[in-house]
Amino acid sequence: MWIILSIIYAITNAFYTNYNDKRRYNGYILGMWRGYGVSLCIMPLILTIPWDIPLSYLIILIIQGLLIGIYDSHIFFASGKYGSHASFGFMTTCVLITVCLWWAIHIEDFRKLLQNPPYFITLMALLSGYTISYWQMMRVKVSKKAEQYLYPAVFALALMSIATHYIAIHGGSMYNGIVYYLTIACFVSGIYNHIMYIKTKKKQASYRHPNIKDGIILITLSTILIAAKTAAMRLCINPGYVVAVLLTSPLMVEIIKYHQLNITPSLICTLLFLSSLLIFVS
Repeated sequence: MWIILSIIYAITNAFYTNYNDKRRYNGYILGMWRGYGVSLCIMPLILTIPWDIPLSYLIILIIQGLLIGIYDSHIFFASGKYGSHASFGFMTTCVLITVCLWWAIHIEDFRKLLQNPPYFITLMALLSGYTISYWQMMRVKVSKKAEQYLYPAVFALALMSIATHYIAIHGGSMYNGIVYYLTIACFVSGIYNHIMYIKTKKKQASYRHPNIKDGIILITLSTILIAAKTAAMRLCINPGYVVAVLLTSPLMVEIIKYHQLNITPSLICTLLFLSSLLIFVS
């Protein structure tokens, strides 16, 4: 089930990440639409869940909102300026970063893996093979400026994935965790983007502003994306595996935009490594 949900996450992310590829909208405005819009649309559901949540859980939701704001604005601006393909290419290392961060936080899980060397070696081989073949498949030449701009997005996605797992697990039920995420974390991301928009308004004057139709489409995509992601993170033992499926988004973008998929040896290797990884950890 977590693999199916991860695929839904990847499909909606393909539309979402490619959203600003040609529109060249202001990334902070898009972040505000996404943050405030999703939160306000889901707000009525707060009447259906308990609100006696621990302070630590609330803090994680707020931190998640800030990470969403950082990630969204960087991806939207990068997509508009450098193209979504560049953003995807630079995200290659995110799987390994997420997996290693998870093990660093959950050291007991890592110790259990080390007690079974054949399993650990195979797992690392599959993760490394997937990362290398994915990089070869993308073959994106990113400028130094774009690379430096996208660094925060890579680490934000890794930390967001771990935080999403925590939000999903400790929300009580899957439904509760999704509603907490969509209302609190998204609203905080809207605040972050709002502040950044005010601070950089003059610098971003050349960017366009989305209309209501575009805003509604973005809100709908984001709600489905977050719900699928949160559910997948709850069911998966390591957030990095969900991110591995997420990175199939550029293949889906290619199908959506060009109605075809360019079959190459690196693509075949990427899909083989990914399939083997998913079978191995399921």
